[in-house]
Amino acid sequence: MIAATIAIPRVAAVLFAATGVALLLLSLQGCTAMAPQYAAQQYAPSYYEGSYNTLTPQQKFQLEDHLSNQSNEAWRTTAQVMSGAGHLLGGTGTLLGAIHAMERPAHAPKHRNLL
Repeated sequence: MIAATIAIPRVAAVLFAATGVALLLLSLQGCTAMAPQYAAQQYAPSYYEGSYNTLTPQQKFQLEDHLSNQSNEAWRTTAQVMSGAGHLLGGTGTLLGAIHAMERPAHAPKHRNLL
């Protein structure tokens, strides 16, 4: 009985920490929409054969727009995943709280069936 009550907070703490780490890692990656020109300079050789400086203004615009759209989509997906994780953690917490509330101490009197 005691081991179960100790395990519940540890599980919740581990889930909370994992969610925090995931948010931190995703926030570090999601800055492309805020600085599309910098991202385009980094990724230009992957999309075109030359560096960012050799691209035409139209190519620069298209690359920056493409990278910004990808970043925005990644943020939306991340938000949906984190929202789902929050709902899951909230539901798990509610379930664990209900289980804990249903447990009664050994010294509690047993209820009589009134039917």
